[in-house]
Amino acid sequence: MSIPNIGFLTVMSTNIDVSFQFKMQVEASQGGGTGDDDDDTAVNSICLECNNGMEICSSKGYWGTWGSSAESSAGYDAADFQLEEGSDDESGGNNLKLYTSTSSSSFTEHAVSGVTIPGWGNWLGKQYCRKGAKICAIQTQVEAMQSTGTDDAALDGVRLFCCANVDSVKVHLDAIYEIEGNSGDGSTYTETKQVSVGLISSSQIDESTSFSVAASVSASVGWGGVSASVGLEAGYAKSAFSSALNSREQQRTRNTVWQVTFSDPLYVYQGRTTVYMSDGGTFELAGDVIQQSDSKLDVTNIEVLS
Repeated sequence: MSIPNIGFLTVMSTNIDVSFQFKMQVEASQGGGTGDDDDDTAVNSICLECNNGMEICSSKGYWGTWGSSAESSAGYDAADFQLEEGSDDESGGNNLKLYTSTSSSSFTEHAVSGVTIPGWGNWLGKQYCRKGAKICAIQTQVEAMQSTGTDDAALDGVRLFCCANVDSVKVHLDAIYEIEGNSGDGSTYTETKQVSVGLISSSQIDESTSFSVAASVSASVGWGGVSASVGLEAGYAKSAFSSALNSREQQRTRNTVWQVTFSDPLYVYQGRTTVYMSDGGTFELAGDVIQQSDSKLDVTNIEVLS
């Protein structure tokens, strides 16, 4: 039997959808014998009810009555699972409790009511989401229905996933070349610099999820409302973000080439976007489109989403 755990998953949206209620299908004690009519299975199915109205279930069993927990508007960020194994009439999963943190060390317990829970086996111990993340998805391990005379166990394990929300997004430009210009004769030369592009850094967030989160953020940003008072025009910010998203790859280096006229001022920038998650994870996307300007830009960060 698999030991359940809480995994880490980053939500692909700027608005997190979390579980605020859960329900279980539980078969009561069948009498304590070892015959087919006395075969105990305890927990058969577990489903999460989300704050967007969706019900999320994984594999389901076949027997028992459904019961539900009370609603928790704050969602859940810890869990404990009770498992029976090694007996003559092995029942597998027996109970699940979810918890809502009220402080760094205090949790409110949530349990299912309306069903008779056998309660056999051992609690495996609380496991926790990272701070700022909430339980948002479920995966269950359910044994197929066994033949007559063979012990059924139904649900044997559960894996819960935690989602983080997007806290804020900042777009900024890095100056990679600056020349003020002089009284030259207009002659030119070619400048080449090596820059890093793509997913520069990622903390606890995989590559595909990082780009999915960024794409969702890009769709939700009202670029027209970005203030130009900080010196970085909204057009530059949008271009920097789009350029980073178009790369859609892990960090790599590339040579960037442009032509410089001695007599003309030229300022060259690379756009970067940093996404900050509610669980402390961050990742940065560096664009492969280079921004050029004949005047020096204020490269103060623009917070495009908070």
